[in-house]
Amino acid sequence: MGRAIALVMGLMILMGGIAACHSSNSTQAAPPASQTVSSAGSQTATPASCASVGTRKIPKTRLLADLALTYGAFHRYLYKPYQAGTFRKGAHGRTTAIIKAGLATAVIVKLLSNAQQNAAADPTLCKYVPSMGNIKASLSTLAAKIKGGSATSSDADSTNSLFDQLKNSTGFTAPSTDALPGLG
Repeated sequence: MGRAIALVMGLMILMGGIAACHSSNSTQAAPPASQTVSSAGSQTATPASCASVGTRKIPKTRLLADLALTYGAFHRYLYKPYQAGTFRKGAHGRTTAIIKAGLATAVIVKLLSNAQQNAAADPTLCKYVPSMGNIKASLSTLAAKIKGGSATSSDADSTNSLFDQLKNSTGFTAPSTDALPGLG
């Protein structure tokens, strides 16, 4: 019980820090990116929603930090517990896992919103805004299904594949340890 309270308190502090960072940057922030929804239901960025010049300080670094935290939180609190069967009815620690997943989802959605604003503030990053919108929509659906007990492995895998598509489209590759000196 003490660990759960400590976790909730830690996440509340994290959310407070995120809110404080967001409010302190509100004078420098670009207006939120407007999005249109196509007939297929996927979100797309309009050309007018992207800045023609950079309107935020270090948007690439901020975008990378937001996406890294988002990806890590998704894997730790949603994807891996789902793969381990922690969200199944009758599983040991199911209630705690659902609470953690709900809190993590709230943090992930906030970080994705920040990432979308950072991407919309830089013309070279603007092309990633629709991918982040699709991840937010898929994540919200997954969280609702987990809470209701109707999530399937394809739901978790589809959200994970959206993260992978964003990672691949940005050109991110994990560093190879072969090139590091001394690791022969």
